[in-house]
Amino acid sequence: MAKRFCSTDIWNEDWFLDMPNEYKLFWFYILSACDHSGMFKVNVKFFCATNNVSVEIDKALEFFNKGKKRIRKINGSMWLIEDFFIFQYGHSLNTKNNVHRSIKEIYKKNGVELTSIRGLVEVKEGSG
Repeated sequence: MAKRFCSTDIWNEDWFLDMPNEYKLFWFYILSACDHSGMFKVNVKFFCATNNVSVEIDKALEFFNKGKKRIRKINGSMWLIEDFFIFQYGHSLNTKNNVHRSIKEIYKKNGVELTSIRGLVEVKEGSG
């Protein structure tokens, strides 16, 4: 079971408070269902069916990115949570760390440049 850090400050954020409840639930679903790199395979149909709600992808992106880009649409089926890596792992990516190395590979596979990760200050490469 994956575990995630969660910011309790979200309950003081206007962008979050202004959303209808089904979109708030969808936001937490995305944070829970994404992989360890912050990549989320979009499956709104599954989310809506299991939670007996209705959400629209375009509306979700509009709510989530209000005032700040929080979700990056990689393609029609994949999203990246913009600040996920920094929030979960810090400002450095170290390829000597197996988790970080696998995240780098996931980003590469999905066409995400490390230089595009907001807040990433340092990338440590090498095995020694």
